[in-house]
Amino acid sequence: PNHPAFGEYGLFCALPEGLPPGAWILDYVGKVTLGEKQDKSSDYVSDFGEKSELACDANTYGNEARFLNDFRNTGSFPNVEFNTRRDRHGELRQGVFVKLKKDAKIANAKTGQEFDGIKQHEELLVSYGKSYWRSRVGNLTDFVWRLPGQPPVANRPSAVGIDTGDCTKNGGDAA
Repeated sequence: PNHPAFGEYGLFCALPEGLPPGAWILDYVGKVTLGEKQDKSSDYVSDFGEKSELACDANTYGNEARFLNDFRNTGSFPNVEFNTRRDRHGELRQGVFVKLKKDAKIANAKTGQEFDGIKQHEELLVSYGKSYWRSRVGNLTDFVWRLPGQPPVANRPSAVGIDTGDCTKNGGDAA
């Protein structure tokens, strides 16, 4: 009940060996359009391209990547990020990658351990970006009630999420 997407879907690492920093996990799949023609009302749009000129919208169809949750209010830092990549045919793709060690914040603020990848059963968390949240909730200061490294908050505001399903510590869809 302390997860902002409690009762909804999430994406988790199912690999016993986990995922190392920099690893490509999967692509974000959906309808690709020019950025200026994207559906502004969709919660599943990810801008990409060499100059963010394209938009990939997984609202009507996509893959497991659409279940990535934002890190805000989870008490954790983002551990994955979107990066463009070329597939074996040279096609431009919006890939989901484990953050590199040099780009990641401390994974465990209490112990001071450095980020060394994603462990089995750990949720994959990305940053949707401040503009995503500002367009939906307005003032981010009022919206963010739990910073990374902070314990769960009793009597927290209502959960904000993306999909329906089960977003628990070790549940949800796995990559």
